[in-house]
Parts: sequence; C-alpha cells; structure tokens
Amino acid sequence: MANTVKGKKIQVHRRRLLQAALSAPLAFVWARSGAGQPRPASDPSSAGAGRRIRRRYVDGRFGQVHVYVAAALDDTSAKTPLMCFHPTAVSGDFFRDFMLEMSGDRLVMAMDTPGYGRSDPPPEPQPMIELAGTAADALDALGFGANGQGAVDLIGYHTGCFIASELAVIRPDLVRRLVLPGIPFNVGDTRKEMYEQYARPSELTEDGTKAMEIWEFWVTGRHPDVSLQRGASHFADHLQSGPYSWWAYHSVFSYPAEERLPLVRQPVLVPNTHGNLQENSRAAAELIADVKVVEMPDLTHGVFDVGVDRLAAVSREFLD
Repeated sequence: MANTVKGKKIQVHRRRLLQAALSAPLAFVWARSGAGQPRPASDPSSAGAGRRIRRRYVDGRFGQVHVYVAAALDDTSAKTPLMCFHPTAVSGDFFRDFMLEMSGDRLVMAMDTPGYGRSDPPPEPQPMIELAGTAADALDALGFGANGQGAVDLIGYHTGCFIASELAVIRPDLVRRLVLPGIPFNVGDTRKEMYEQYARPSELTEDGTKAMEIWEFWVTGRHPDVSLQRGASHFADHLQSGPYSWWAYHSVFSYPAEERLPLVRQPVLVPNTHGNLQENSRAAAELIADVKVVEMPDLTHGVFDVGVDRLAAVSREFLD
C-alpha cells in the first residue's frame, strides 16, 4: 500500500510492518537497557546508562500497580523523591532517560496508569479522581505520606499532568511540589469535541491499519533526534494497552480542570514546551495559585527523549 509523508509517496509492505511489530518488544527491551544504543559523552543520560531501572508491583484499588524505580546514585542524598505520571497510551518507560538523569541525586519513580504498561486495568473507564486515587494507593504502599516518609514531588505529561494535579488536591500529604509540562487543558465545546474524537474505542483491524497509524505516530513521525529503536519502544508500549488505550482519554476530557486546578495549593512549575499544548498550558497556569511558567520554545515534540537535559535542569532548579 502507498502512504504519503511530507508530500512523498512511500511504499509500505504489510509483511515488513508485521515484522517490525513483532520485533518492537525486543526494541523496547534494548531501548530501556541501552543495548544497541551507543550514547555520546554529551548525552545527558550517559552517566546513568549503566544503571538499571528496577521494577516493583504494589496493590491498588484496581489490582496490581507497576512502578519503575531508579534509586539515587548518591544514596546519601536527602532530596525529595520524584514520581512521574506518563501520557496516554504508553507507560512509565516513557520517562526512562529523564529518570536516569534525575536519579543522580534523588529516588525517581514512574507509575504505570491502570490499564497501561504492566498495571492491571479497572473494570471500566474511570474519572480522573480514581486514577489519582490509584496513584495515592501506590505511594501509600511505597511508604510515603503523612504516616510514612512524607510527601514526594510529582511530574506529569499530558494525561499525567491531571493525575498529578488531582492527587495534589485529594492527598496534599503526599505532594510537595509539581512540574507540569504539556497540560491538556480544554473547556466547554472544545473539551466536548476532544472527548468525542479521542474517548472512543480504537480497535485493531485485520489489515493492520490501526497498527500502521500507531507506527506512523511514534516511528515515522518521530523527532529526527529520536532513535528508531526508541520510537519502536514507544510503539510497542502503545500497542500493549490494547482495548484500554483510549480509556484515559475519558478521564482527561471529562475532567473539570477549570474547577480543580484552582484547588492546587502546592507550588507548581509549568515548563511550557512549544508543542500543540503550549496555549493550553498557559491557560491552565492562570488558574493555579502558586505557579511559575518557563517558556521552552526550542522543545516541540519528543521532549522527554530529546530534551532531557533541559527539562531536568529547570525541574532541579524548581524542586531543589
């Protein structure tokens, strides 16, 4: 079949696509471990490339919750641990390089949202408060909160922004500070239109059309500085969410953010990357009581793969 990319027709062979899909889980492992990806000394993740990100399961309200954990390289550091919440429809592995960079001096974790990655799914699509509640379950089980090791810092991206902000509202004992790049803030008819577009079943088809759309999003259309293997790992991550891939969009586009964001009382940093949510993020920031916006016009997409050093720098300055 023929597809058009930037005005040029390319020939896509379904057999090759199937081979790529089957090999993607291996690419996922390679990308996470760093195998097959030589990193130059200037790469911000090179210092952590030899360290493993470990994995844990804890109990949540919908079953087991999978958490990636990168221990602090400096185990004497007293800096506040950081929890990461990923966008739809991938997993906590989305933050791999960012975790390795930030874990030089603090514990960094990334939770798989229920139904994504390796976390058990809920019985049906849930409101945002339940996704945030699952995050609270996980942090409680990991020993944080008022009755444990105290509050943590949070970073979210897209869907993860609202999980983080809602968690800050419902469990302030668990949250010290928040970093929220790429806030999917919409209201009124626009939010309704986004719901109708995204919060609906997205089924795989026999002819591979849907898989091809996902491949084009994560691989063909990736940032030029993102490796093929890393793009393939995101593709595999997205595919494994299967029939649940759209469920978090229900949470996002039914969330009354204009009512909930003003309830956040913790300090918030909005690193405003200049992708398709830059205006949404500015509008959301106006509703937050204690907020700092840092414009990052040089980052557009693939920001947690190509902008790790810059995102880590502004996050550290704010969190520390």
